[in-house]
Amino acid sequence: MKVMLTGGTGFIGGHLLKALTLAGHQVRLLVRDAEKIERMLELHGIDSDVDYVVGDMTDPATVQASLEGCNSCIHAAAFTSLDPSLMDQALAVNGPGAQLILDTAHQQGCDPIIHVSTMSVIFPPSGDLLSGDDPVHGGGNPYNASKAIAEEHARSMQADGAPVKIVYPTGVTGPLDLGLNVLAANLAPTLQSEIMMSLTSGGWCLVDVRDLSEAIVGILTPETGPKRYVAGGTFMDWEEFHAVISEVTGRDRALLPTPREALEQMVDAEAVEIMLGIVPGDDESLLVDSGLGSWRPIEETLTDTVSWLIENNYLEAEWAPNCS
Repeated sequence: MKVMLTGGTGFIGGHLLKALTLAGHQVRLLVRDAEKIERMLELHGIDSDVDYVVGDMTDPATVQASLEGCNSCIHAAAFTSLDPSLMDQALAVNGPGAQLILDTAHQQGCDPIIHVSTMSVIFPPSGDLLSGDDPVHGGGNPYNASKAIAEEHARSMQADGAPVKIVYPTGVTGPLDLGLNVLAANLAPTLQSEIMMSLTSGGWCLVDVRDLSEAIVGILTPETGPKRYVAGGTFMDWEEFHAVISEVTGRDRALLPTPREALEQMVDAEAVEIMLGIVPGDDESLLVDSGLGSWRPIEETLTDTVSWLIENNYLEAEWAPNCS
C-alpha cells in the first residue's frame, strides 16, 4: 500500500514512518523541512529511500501533490509549542490543515484515512473509561481548540460514511526523537526532583509511541469503514506511578500530598483538570483490530524513555542510576 504520512519528522510521525516501512508499505511524506528527513531516517535506522513533498499542509496544491497515487493517508502532523507567544499558530494550522488533508484524501479515494487526534478533545470523559463515543469538547487553549475543530470535521466525514478512522492517544512517550517532545519535557523535571506529587484523584495515562505506531499501522486496512479508537495505554494513579518510577530509576523520591490549590499555582487550568480527572482508556477495540493484542509493560517504556533522556543530556544520570 502507498501511504501518505504527515508529521513524519515529528515524534509520533517518525515512529510511524519506521512502522510503515517495516510493514512493507511505500511511504510519501508531506514535510516542511526536508533536512529533517535524513536525520529521522538515521535516528530510526531506516536504510530505504522515502518519497516526499515539501510544503505546508494548509496549501491545496502541496496537499494534492503529496496524495497523488496514494491508497491511504495517515494525518499525524500538528503544530504544538510550549511557547505562549507561538500557541495561536495552532489555530491557523491544525484545524484548516486537517480539513484540507482529510477532504483531499477522501476525494482521491484513499481508504483508510487515519486521523491522529488527542485524548484532550474527548476530555472530560462521560464514564469510567475514555471512549471514542465521548462527545467533543472544544475551546480551551489554542492547541486543544484547534484539535477540536479538526475532530469535528473528521467526525462529520464519518457521519457521511467516509472511511475515516480516528485515534485518540493519551500521554505518548518513549525513546527516540529529534528533540524534546512535550511529554518528555514534562517527565524530565518530574524526575529531577527529590519529591513527587500525590493528588487525590487522576494520575498518569501513558502509551508507548512504538506500540501506538504499530497499532495505527495495524488498522491500515481498507473497506472497514469509519471507526474511532482510544489509545490509553497504561493508567497509574499517583502512588502507582511513584512506585514504578522508584523501581525504574533506582531512586526513591518523597511522595508529597499536593492540594489542588498548590497545583493550580504550577500548571494551567486545563492541565489541572486532566491531571485530576484522567481515567483509563477503553483500548480493547484498537488492540484487537490492530492485532497488537496488548501494550508492552510500562516499566519497559519508562526505562527506555529515561535512558534516552540521559543519553541525550536532558536528564542527569544521578536522578536515575538504574538507567545510566
